[in-house]
Amino acid sequence: MLTIEGLAKGDKLHPVQEAFLSEGAFQCGYCTAGMIMGVVGLLNEKPKPSEADILSRMQKHLCRCCSYPRILTAIRKGVHSTQAESL
Repeated sequence: MLTIEGLAKGDKLHPVQEAFLSEGAFQCGYCTAGMIMGVVGLLNEKPKPSEADILSRMQKHLCRCCSYPRILTAIRKGVHSTQAESL
């Protein structure tokens, strides 16, 4: 079973974790682990998800702080970074 802690490789964060951090895509952090794991799960199933795939997957995740614009920016950035790493 993979957890949020298991995504990093040593001191190097997973690109989705890095994107959430660089975009400040959280306030309280309560939803962050679930959102990141949801995106990583989507990437494992579909390495090149469409915008519709991303929105559909993330519909199940709720953020009480309403950081959705920053979260979506971070998700898009993380997806792009993951795709660039695989080239």
